Amino acid sequence: MKRLIAATLSLTLLAATGSAFAAPPHHDDRDDHDRHDQRDDRDHGPSRGHDRHDPPRRGGHLDKDHRGAYVSDYKRHGLHAPQRGQQWRKVDDRYVLIAVASGLIADVVLNAR
Repeated sequence: MKRLIAATLSLTLLAATGSAFAAPPHHDDRDDHDRHDQRDDRDHGPSRGHDRHDPPRRGGHLDKDHRGAYVSDYKRHGLHAPQRGQQWRKVDDRYVLIAVASGLIADVVLNAR
């Protein structure tokens, strides 16, 4: 019984010690900076955040600080009820249906009643 406990304890310590000697991942800030300088600033499609000068589009994202005003009376504006986890927001004179957690744009209505 003592041998079993000693063997188990030894294997546990060996496993813990082996991971302690593993090399930490190398991260060089210069690499990130160089990559940022080399990328171009063209529009990369709907996965980018909403630029305040570009109209929101279905499939795009709204950043948390640019999500506009919450629309609680969506029926009055002729909008359908949002599904669970969605909200209507008024952004740049448009009604935008977004997923609350991610800001993903599900629908855009230009002229509601």
